[in-house]
Amino acid sequence: MFYSDEKQDEVLGTVGHLRIDFGSGGKSFWSTWWPHNSDQFNTPEFKRELQQIVDTLRRNGPLQSLSAMSSYCWTHGGEISTNDRVYGYIAETEHYRFCLRCTPRPGDYQGYLYCYDLREQQMRQRERLVGQVTYANGEQQEFTDPQEYLRTIQEELPYRNTTGFRHETLTDDPSVREAVDDILWDFVGEENPRRTNREITFGGLGK
Repeated sequence: MFYSDEKQDEVLGTVGHLRIDFGSGGKSFWSTWWPHNSDQFNTPEFKRELQQIVDTLRRNGPLQSLSAMSSYCWTHGGEISTNDRVYGYIAETEHYRFCLRCTPRPGDYQGYLYCYDLREQQMRQRERLVGQVTYANGEQQEFTDPQEYLRTIQEELPYRNTTGFRHETLTDDPSVREAVDDILWDFVGEENPRRTNREITFGGLGK
């Protein structure tokens, strides 16, 4: 979340990142905006949020100056890389996540502020979901890894009467759906008299 990764931009809902340095004297504030996702999420709403975050960090945070950043990192910790003295901090608003990477030393760009749209993240995450499981106590798990989803079904089915385990397959991938069916058939048994045309009617096994 503190570095550029174009392959993950769509999934992460990356709006863009701000590159920051304090100039040769350590007290200026220079910034350059780098768009991601073709700049499509850089809306007026986002610009207002970004301005508020930057103003706050410049007023009483690590973006006041190079010396202020160095002091802030020293007292707050948060090392990403201890050998290089690189630090990371996260701030969130209702719809956005801001991840600030600090390198408090002269001669480098001292700050990179990566910006993410949380609504896009949630939507993309939902699109990637393979399935989800729930339990009687209200616990819910969501899976993007097909093998992990299948393993969970296989492990939890025997305890469904006590845990209230239920599952829901969300992907249209035929291989995953067939694998789920195979697990259910193995569990209820091929001789189950209530099976018809590979439709399982055994109560409580989910979808």
